[in-house]
Amino acid sequence: MDDVTPLVLGLVMVMAYVLVIPVGVVTNALSAIVWLRRQVTSKNSSAIYLAATAINDIVHLLSLFTIPFLMCSSFSHGWLCFITYFAQFSSYTLEPLLVLGFSVERLYAVYRPLQVSFTHESYYAAVRIDLVII
Repeated sequence: MDDVTPLVLGLVMVMAYVLVIPVGVVTNALSAIVWLRRQVTSKNSSAIYLAATAINDIVHLLSLFTIPFLMCSSFSHGWLCFITYFAQFSSYTLEPLLVLGFSVERLYAVYRPLQVSFTHESYYAAVRIDLVII
């Protein structure tokens, strides 16, 4: 019975990869397309954060997709392994920073509601908040 458990667990992981990664890439790509439209970004400064989060999720999903095929380990030092690890760990780091920037921008909108404008200047406000966070 113990010999079957790793096989079943491996099969479940393969099925999860086969189902989750393509669905995640397609839906995040559609989300990024919607959030990056000029009509949306000109009226909603939060659209920039949501589009960046969707693109970050695509990078993370694609880096997860490549790891099993590369067989990256401590013994493998190929340049593709380094790029994959860089993409994966930078997406881990960037996600909380994007959420923090989005939260600070929303806090600013709640704290000073009459000073928030929904013009093209909202993009520059989002960039300024990101620069302050970094």
